[in-house]
Amino acid sequence: MKNSILLAVSLLIYLTGSAQTENPYVFKINGVSDSTIYLANYYGEKLYYADTTRADANGNFSFKGLEEEKEGKYAVVLPGPRYFEIIIADGEEIEMHSDTADLTGGMNVLKSENNTIVYEYMDYLKERRTEREKLLEKLEANEGKPRVTKKIKEEYNALNDKVTAYQKKIVDENPDKFAAKEIAVSIDPEPPVEIRDDKTKAYYYYKKHYFDNIDLKDDRLVRTPVFHGKLDNFLNKTLIQDPDTVTDAMDQLIEKLEPGSDMFKYVVHYATYNFETSQIMGMDKAFVHMVDTYYTNDLAFWMDEERLETIREKADQKRYTLIGFEAPELILQDTAGTWVSTHRDLKEKYVVLFFYDPDCGHCKKETPKLVEFYKDYDKDLLGIYAVSSDNLDKRKKFIEKYEMDSIYNVGIPQKAFDDADFATRLITTGKSNLKSLKYQETFDVFSTPKVIILDENREIRAKDIGVDKIAELIERFEKMDADEKASKGAMDN
Repeated sequence: MKNSILLAVSLLIYLTGSAQTENPYVFKINGVSDSTIYLANYYGEKLYYADTTRADANGNFSFKGLEEEKEGKYAVVLPGPRYFEIIIADGEEIEMHSDTADLTGGMNVLKSENNTIVYEYMDYLKERRTEREKLLEKLEANEGKPRVTKKIKEEYNALNDKVTAYQKKIVDENPDKFAAKEIAVSIDPEPPVEIRDDKTKAYYYYKKHYFDNIDLKDDRLVRTPVFHGKLDNFLNKTLIQDPDTVTDAMDQLIEKLEPGSDMFKYVVHYATYNFETSQIMGMDKAFVHMVDTYYTNDLAFWMDEERLETIREKADQKRYTLIGFEAPELILQDTAGTWVSTHRDLKEKYVVLFFYDPDCGHCKKETPKLVEFYKDYDKDLLGIYAVSSDNLDKRKKFIEKYEMDSIYNVGIPQKAFDDADFATRLITTGKSNLKSLKYQETFDVFSTPKVIILDENREIRAKDIGVDKIAELIERFEKMDADEKASKGAMDN
């Protein structure tokens, strides 16, 4: 963790200019002399250089004060590199002494209530961590002894309760201190006693009250790693990873934030990026929702028009392939010259769209698997619609080589690429349509092979999967449909 933080510091340097107030931050670190020292600010989980100074021969150095809008958690980065964290908040002056032999454990806070709170809290956690490790060792040593392990687990839970009580005590005794607000972020909501044993009710309570202990109006929390960790845990571990579930939860959270605030910007940006880069199938629906809802000129204040347009274009690229929505009709020409529609001509219950490129190395590996799987498969249940944009001769050679005769092999006539009038006539006469002729944009085909499964209503049920997952998913969909029909029948009776 330390290496990754310091790597982020080294890569993400920017200097902010010099100081602005008369409240200096003064340090003396034994073991440091005649060295350059950096002050780095957190933004989320990452560190960015904010200021630089130089230690004298005795390890004395200072930084000039910062404005209120830059307050938050900082790191003082020493040669090595090594660092220790500080809170810059509430307009406080800071004076701290330590030694390179133990920067954190040997820290003496001479001035700054916030940092006194933080370092006393860190000392407390260190002691509890030692106790926790001993309990875990005892638990491992007594594996297979249920009576003994039950007691150890009770001690472990009591220790956790003790830590929570200490955190709450700090918050209650220091309501106006930023350090207390930061510690409050770590306090999880506790379900009422009467529902604690009901896992479902306890979960929904926990989700609903997840941010209760966090001052969402305080932008300084964005400049701490603890808030980032809390948000990331909510998005990726607490919430059921379903696009409708996560977007509903994020809408409820964002509704509590002040538009135009750093907190609003951070939460919206991080959630959007998280959904855009998610490896979970269907999460692009959440990405499109975020863009449509929050990336407007009046809400996304941190973005200029050019960047807004770019992210909207990204959402548009994914818009037609969202799971649960009807796919655009594809009307393309087979190798015999016949125009084949996915919606009108294919009678199979399910259709697999298989986008490939004859020159694509991965396509050459996946296509034989597809053909072999389909040889003995129920042709009434499933049809395969293989699409390539390459010229007809190359497509025919690929089809012949990989024995693809049992599936629909389609593409766009070369003339449609070369002759705009011809392409226009295809659209106006109804032989094809614009979305088909621009299928790579329509179906977000920017790498191949790409697999999309359509159901009997030609709605998208799955996408971006390997060929080896097709049969498993079709079986799952069939079971889901059968269960739904059985449930409906039971209700009707």
